[in-house]
Amino acid sequence: MDSPNPTAPANSLFRYRHFLTLTLVLSSLFFFACTRVTKGTEPAPKPVEEKKPLPPVTTWLGNPERNYYGSGPWKDGQLEVVWEFKTSSTSGRLHKDPWGGTSWPGQPSVEGTRVYFGSADGNTYALNRADGGLVWKFKAKDSQKSTPTIVGDRIINSGLDHHVYCLNKKDGSLIWDYETGFEVDGSAAVVGDRVYFGGEDKNFYCLNLADGKLIYKIPGIGSVEGSCTYKDGRVYCSTEQFYLYCFNAEDGKILWKSLIGADSDSTPAVANGMVYTAAEDGVVRAYNQSDGKLVWQYTTEGGHYGRGNESIGIWASPIFYKDRIYIGASDGYMHCLSADKGELVWRYKAHGKIWGTSPIVDGRLVFGDKAGWIHLLSADDGKQFSEIKIGDNINSTPAVMDGRIYIGAFNGKLYCLGLGNTKQAADNQGKEGSKQKAVGRRKKPRHRK
Repeated sequence: MDSPNPTAPANSLFRYRHFLTLTLVLSSLFFFACTRVTKGTEPAPKPVEEKKPLPPVTTWLGNPERNYYGSGPWKDGQLEVVWEFKTSSTSGRLHKDPWGGTSWPGQPSVEGTRVYFGSADGNTYALNRADGGLVWKFKAKDSQKSTPTIVGDRIINSGLDHHVYCLNKKDGSLIWDYETGFEVDGSAAVVGDRVYFGGEDKNFYCLNLADGKLIYKIPGIGSVEGSCTYKDGRVYCSTEQFYLYCFNAEDGKILWKSLIGADSDSTPAVANGMVYTAAEDGVVRAYNQSDGKLVWQYTTEGGHYGRGNESIGIWASPIFYKDRIYIGASDGYMHCLSADKGELVWRYKAHGKIWGTSPIVDGRLVFGDKAGWIHLLSADDGKQFSEIKIGDNINSTPAVMDGRIYIGAFNGKLYCLGLGNTKQAADNQGKEGSKQKAVGRRKKPRHRK
């Protein structure tokens, strides 16, 4: 029988301790390695996306295609006055009573820190967007009714004095002016180095932006009171002599013309393969964009084909938005129609006639009426979000930028409106609102614009 080995327990203990130490070391190494791997596979932080600034509103309905209506976001709450700016007033050859504020068909233009607008007092103004403070003003010979067109460091504006002015955007100094045969109420469409507009002297013009020199003139098309629309190398405009025209923008060649059947002051909307316009007989019409053939027509309440007057007519311009057409009329309704067939979807009754156009931003449309109210509605179903009375006669069109509304009234003021917790009343005591009527014109009386 073997004798017991006195060193066995010591050896076993030594081996156990060695094994335990080795296990702890390996576990630590494994844990350290796992920790480093886990840390190394963490997803990299996502780069912060810089928000691109939204396009400014630089001309009538935002661009030469007349299809950019402004930007939000809209806040909750009711419409209220953020600030207001008081213009002066002036009399003219065709209006002995003094005019001030803004009038049909103008719309403010908004870019950067400034708001620009032409006033019935004869001035083009540049204001500070934040507080409405005056930056500069340029005095013309009579009321300025069009929407200033901003292009680079220049502004194009016009009105009753037969002149089209090119101003320095920074300080309002005159760069050039071009004299036409009569008023230019519409906003110029500037594309590249060319300036396109129609005049009430029955001519259509194309000028050089650099120096204002004439490139071509299309005579005898009829008086143009609205703005022209440029799209895909073509220019579209409606006339008081009952026609809708389509020109080649390069050389002014008439591609087609279609009979409207009544005096039209609207700026055409070109979308959905069609050209939409309206007239003083209270009828909205849609034409095929390629050849000018009539597709449909819709008659507002009291409208009568070919018989126009201020009680039944349309002076607003159609807005195309998500396969629908939106337009206000002298019947006091905002009409929403299907763009393909011209069928009524809904209509909303305002407090007075609607001569201004209705920009739509983020599903909400905003417009004024001749009773002095601003309305904010749902484009989907016509439900009212808010309204506010700011003047006695709102004929011009609002501009919307960053959820703020810039709109003038014929009481002599331009307003900045926002949405807040309370609805504030503005000064509604102006007495000139219902008097915007000119005298002395032989062929056609001035409208109360």
